[in-house]
Amino acid sequence: MITTLVARGISKSFGKRSVLSTFSHEFVGGAITGIVGPNGSGKSTLAKILAGLLRPDTGDVELRLANQMIQRVDIPFHCGYVAPYLTLYDEFTPHELLVMHGAFHGIDLPSSSCDEIIQRVGLSARATSRVRTFSSGMRQRVALALAVSIDPAVLVLDEPSTTLDESGRLILTTEIQRASQRGAIVLIATNDARERDLCTHTIEVA
Repeated sequence: MITTLVARGISKSFGKRSVLSTFSHEFVGGAITGIVGPNGSGKSTLAKILAGLLRPDTGDVELRLANQMIQRVDIPFHCGYVAPYLTLYDEFTPHELLVMHGAFHGIDLPSSSCDEIIQRVGLSARATSRVRTFSSGMRQRVALALAVSIDPAVLVLDEPSTTLDESGRLILTTEIQRASQRGAIVLIATNDARERDLCTHTIEVA
């Protein structure tokens, strides 16, 4: 069954500044949708709202999995989220973070699965190193590993390649395509031309 994520009449303001106004859209599984617009237009705010990490002032977000309605409070448990400003618990290793992240989502990730995910993002040589020793690009790879480790119904990426080198971009592209092929909704908030080229659809926020 097709996964759908529906935003209806989403508005959000910070103080007197309106960031989003009555945004509505339906996203479907398998599509890779770019959320584009100028700096300050609300791309990151919309990404957080769609991932269930930020409440809108008005409107609602509805996630359906196989015709089953997911309560709004539970939407984050079905979403993977990546952003360059995402905070990681850097006293842990990538392997430890994957185990904890899985447990938080009610998933018991075996060691072999953790190893496979770490290999996919190109961090096998640093699987047991503390994340505090990682560069910004390596931290972004860890964030990507955490996001995809739960096979989320919705993968939300906010400027995901900002700190990635060329090999990291190739890994990101592979994971985006992998998620789309298994029927996940993929959302990319971006102004990066190469990220936009990966999208099957784009919507613009102003």
